[in-house]
Amino acid sequence: MKRILSFASLLAAAVMLISCSGNNGDEGGSVSNKTLKLVSDKNLIQTFGGDYATLTLTLDGEPVTDGVIFFDGSNKVIEIPDFKFSSDKVGEFKIWANYGTYNSETITIKAIDIEVPETPADPQPSNTDFKTKVLLTEFTTVGCSACPSMKRILHELESNASVADKIVFTEAHTGLVNRIADPCYLHNSSFEEFCMITGFPTVKLDLTSTFNNGNNLEIKSAVSQIHAAKEDIAPGIAVNSVMEDGKVVAKVTVKAKVSSSYRVGAFLLEDGIHATQTNAGDASWMHNHDNVIRYVDAQYKTSFFGIPVAEIEAGKTGDIMFSWILDDIWTYGSEKGEINGGIAWPERNDDKLHMVVFATMSDGQGGYVIANVIDCPVNGVTQFEYR
Repeated sequence: MKRILSFASLLAAAVMLISCSGNNGDEGGSVSNKTLKLVSDKNLIQTFGGDYATLTLTLDGEPVTDGVIFFDGSNKVIEIPDFKFSSDKVGEFKIWANYGTYNSETITIKAIDIEVPETPADPQPSNTDFKTKVLLTEFTTVGCSACPSMKRILHELESNASVADKIVFTEAHTGLVNRIADPCYLHNSSFEEFCMITGFPTVKLDLTSTFNNGNNLEIKSAVSQIHAAKEDIAPGIAVNSVMEDGKVVAKVTVKAKVSSSYRVGAFLLEDGIHATQTNAGDASWMHNHDNVIRYVDAQYKTSFFGIPVAEIEAGKTGDIMFSWILDDIWTYGSEKGEINGGIAWPERNDDKLHMVVFATMSDGQGGYVIANVIDCPVNGVTQFEYR
């Protein structure tokens, strides 16, 4: 099967198909509209085994191979022999190119000391009929006295096997109410603004459909409608993820049911966080918080509909890579928690971590929609799930 390969990192910005228009004046004072584009075949490389990323530079689609100067993020000249970037040091490297009067945008390549996982095996190469799910994200916080009513609705949905089988549940504790500290607190104002959250509780289905109140039947009906609408277009998602020495590296494979432009996003989740929920009454289960989002890796420019993968033809696949350093995530999250809520994150329990991966596709009008989503381990192989 023909493969379409591209790579991305959860801790880095996407580098595929990044470009900028030249804004330097030509002779005679005219302004050039030509585009200098710097592309890497991957933005995640190993620091060992001779691994490298191949860079390609084009000016309005025409290859540029001579007269190129590469710069790092500090605008210092760097040598990249034969347009092949490698590093024996772990880190995140920013690179941009100059050619004559043209400058490219900056790309980011990350070097890791963990072996990149293999692409997950496909048990049914000719099949494109995938199990479909809807991403449900509850925006909440433990100090919210109105949130338990929504939590009861979601708890009922989780208890209904036929409905729960269509949903991947996540919790985003993106704010505080009544100055009550929340150990689940997620500092990501851009994500909250993108989802247009103005208060708690708010439930988003596939990051679009919104419920601030309502009842079980309304949300259940919306889940069924969204699920049915994308069942015949949903791509497959397979993941090979490795957790080693406090780092997570995941290779995600998207298999298209229909030809389209695809993006991929991922959330790092944690289960079993204990925090007293305001106004929970005798529902002791509300004090145990599962599927809590600890890290969002889905932003491309101002959108959170995922990082570009490729244009994928029906029946073909595309790969994308994510890489997280857990200690960095916890340090940042704890610091923001202490600043905003007066409480650090609890000690991390790696056995309670898992991830949600979603694939989005073009809506044909310049936007993207979530076409499928899965919940999978941070250490293990998740194959395509066929119907």
